Amino acid sequence: MYVKKTITLPKELEVEVEEYLVGTYYSNISDVILDGLRKLLAEHKKKNEIGVAAALYRDGKITMREVAAILGVPVRTALQELGERGVYIRYGMEELEEDLK
Repeated sequence: MYVKKTITLPKELEVEVEEYLVGTYYSNISDVILDGLRKLLAEHKKKNEIGVAAALYRDGKITMREVAAILGVPVRTALQELGERGVYIRYGMEELEEDLK
């Protein structure tokens, strides 16, 4: 189901979208807007997932491997994501034993 909405764009933006995107990557401006909104929504959901996983990890409720599983990324990427948010990495006997499995 689709809902019809009306938006107002600056003329320069419309010209650029038509010039660079419509006809090359998209069939019309509505498809450009729809794809852009989907990408923004996906980015927002990902940031929210990272925030929740970071809080759970910070509180000691999940391991780094579980963070990676929640985010659907390798452990190395999960480490980087948490590091960018100032979350200190716990590495004790529990994590060592888990890594040795």
